Amino acid sequence: MERAREQRGQRRHQWINSLVLLAGVVLGGGSLLATAQTLRTGQAELRTSRDNVRALQEGQVTERYAQAVEQLGSGRREVRAAAVYALERVAKDSPRDRLAIRDVLAVFVREHVRLKHAPLPRFPDAPDTDVAAAMAVVARRPADPYGAPRMDLHRIGVPVLRLTSPASLAGADLAGSDLRGAHLDHVELRGANLELAELPGAELPGADLRGADLRGADLTGVQLPGVLLAGADLSDTVLTEVKLSGVDLRGVNLRGADLRGAELDGADLRGANLRGVQPTVQTRIRKSAKVDGTTRFGPDPSS
Repeated sequence: MERAREQRGQRRHQWINSLVLLAGVVLGGGSLLATAQTLRTGQAELRTSRDNVRALQEGQVTERYAQAVEQLGSGRREVRAAAVYALERVAKDSPRDRLAIRDVLAVFVREHVRLKHAPLPRFPDAPDTDVAAAMAVVARRPADPYGAPRMDLHRIGVPVLRLTSPASLAGADLAGSDLRGAHLDHVELRGANLELAELPGAELPGADLRGADLRGADLTGVQLPGVLLAGADLSDTVLTEVKLSGVDLRGVNLRGADLRGAELDGADLRGANLRGVQPTVQTRIRKSAKVDGTTRFGPDPSS
């Protein structure tokens, strides 16, 4: 009998323990469900908060952009210059607006210094501070996305422009522009369109002009030490008195270029097209520059 009572007591004790354990599991599960629900609610609130912050930031960017564009039309030069730098800050904060801001600044430059006639014969003054600021900002912007259209700066008058490296006008359309006396040290102009541009007296040491279109441009007296010109088109270009000693001109198209008085000692002209260049200059090049069987001499067959 005693033993039976002990067994019944043990079973009762086990049942009570099991009941307590079950209650703990139920309560724990409820707590976990409540925690999960709280977490989901918190995440939803966080997403909503982020969306609100993003919308607020986008609204602020739009407001700053509109205000800066409006100030570009101010009659005061210092206000216009401040607007240029304000747009630069907007571009840094809003990458999706960078291309639009680039084009706005390009329009600003074209409207203020558009060439309506041939450049004046006198040596010109430096560009105004607001135009110089716009040129500096577009030259130090991040690289354009692949496939973006050229930046349109054709026929602008920015003589004695000074750009500080690192600066890039790669791929820009500068056709017919007045860049006389410009300081473009180590500026990237790769693939730029400089057809018929005026560059007498400009300084371009170390500039990257690979693949650039310089057809018919005037580079009289330009400083070109260390310049990169591979693949550039210099046909019918005026290169009188230009220092090209030791410059790599392999494969460059110099058809019909005016090279009178140019320094070409040690220049690498292998594969270059020199047809149509003055006969006396061709003779001098054969003696002083690096040429081989791929260098094309003689008259221009197309003339």
